[in-house]
Amino acid sequence: MNETTLPKYLESQALIRFEDCDPFGHLNNGRYTDYFLNAREDQLRDNYNLDIYRHMHTAGKAWVVATNQMAYLREAKLMEKVTIRTCLRWFTESDILMEALMLDKKTGTIKSVAWMRFSYVDVKQGRKVPHEEHLLNLFGQVAILGEGRDTLMFEERVKELRQAAAPVAG
Repeated sequence: MNETTLPKYLESQALIRFEDCDPFGHLNNGRYTDYFLNAREDQLRDNYNLDIYRHMHTAGKAWVVATNQMAYLREAKLMEKVTIRTCLRWFTESDILMEALMLDKKTGTIKSVAWMRFSYVDVKQGRKVPHEEHLLNLFGQVAILGEGRDTLMFEERVKELRQAAAPVAG
């Protein structure tokens, strides 16, 4: 794929499974993270040719979750098909922030939003290290806000998304 045509927003579909639901048939709060991480892993491999496990074995470095924030706006239900949209909001020398949205596949209504900050670490040393130049180049092409931390707070972003999802009066 030509570098100038890399998509910034990546999407895939998921089916909410029985084993991931609570007794009410709603996706268990703790399982949203798994759906987001699994989708992002597949999306990176399929869209950017970035296999994070192959990278860990060849480079000896990997991304670990440093912080995780999530808002649950509407329930995801048993056997419901959802769309998971992810993007890289920003990056620094050794951190990245992914935003993930779970959307109703039929209506596009936002069910959940997550921000996950990952730190890049040397697997053997267990400490934070700078990203390689080729990764910084990729991030520069696909990051929504580019290099440097976002000044927006998570709660403000959730408010933005709630307002964007609100029906238009008319």
